[in-house]
Amino acid sequence: MKICVLNITPLPPEYLAASRATVDACCAGVLAPGTELALRAPKLGTVTLPQYLEDFRNPWFQHLVVHEVIGSVIEADREGFDAIVVNCFDDPGVNEARARVRTPVFGLSEATFHHACQLGARLGALVPDMPGQVGFVQRQIEAMGLSSRLIPNGVRAERKRFTESFAEALADPGAMIARLDAQARELVDDGADVVVIACGGLGQVCGTQGWHVIEHHGALVPVVNPLATAVKTAEMQLGLQRALGTPIPGQAHAVRLGPDDIARIERGFGIRGQ
Repeated sequence: MKICVLNITPLPPEYLAASRATVDACCAGVLAPGTELALRAPKLGTVTLPQYLEDFRNPWFQHLVVHEVIGSVIEADREGFDAIVVNCFDDPGVNEARARVRTPVFGLSEATFHHACQLGARLGALVPDMPGQVGFVQRQIEAMGLSSRLIPNGVRAERKRFTESFAEALADPGAMIARLDAQARELVDDGADVVVIACGGLGQVCGTQGWHVIEHHGALVPVVNPLATAVKTAEMQLGLQRALGTPIPGQAHAVRLGPDDIARIERGFGIRGQ
């Protein structure tokens, strides 16, 4: 089984080794023997640098990212991967890509929150401090029908601006982990029995540091990191598909396009070479 982890912005050659090491560290020990991960990224776009992270809350920028993600999913589909995981908690382009390719496509948010619901009755979530980020994740939770599982004020931003926090964490992750740990304990005190790291960037730091559980007042509390959860979800769903024939995703109300329809539509939009 081979799963593609798809970055949502380009990866210059000098970043490839570090990015691959991050993916491997976040997913260490999670996958079954024989399951392989590959890393892919769009060719076009801006490189994700800490000082520009707030671009992702701009709708125009989001639109451009989604376009490139879909194109990259199409390329990964042609490579013959068994599944594709879009490595961003926004789940950009996931629904659109599912309507275009046959390879199962997974996002971080959907997989992470639904898994968290199996670990506890009441959820709390930690997000980066970016403009509008708390509301964005609250809307994700609402769209998944999980609002009733969230504690009051259950989505909380890290107490340091993400443009500064992430840059700091790349050199020394300890300060970020300490902030998140303190806030996770506050979520537990307010009723959460599972804490979701609701961000790919925060999850990168937490995952590489092996921060997956806290002990608070004598109880062990799960800290759910998104990338490991999403790739394991993809692996599990593929296993069920192979054993039981379960479609991924279900297609009862989906409009599926055949090759001729895809070619017709792409000609109409002037799309070449996809």
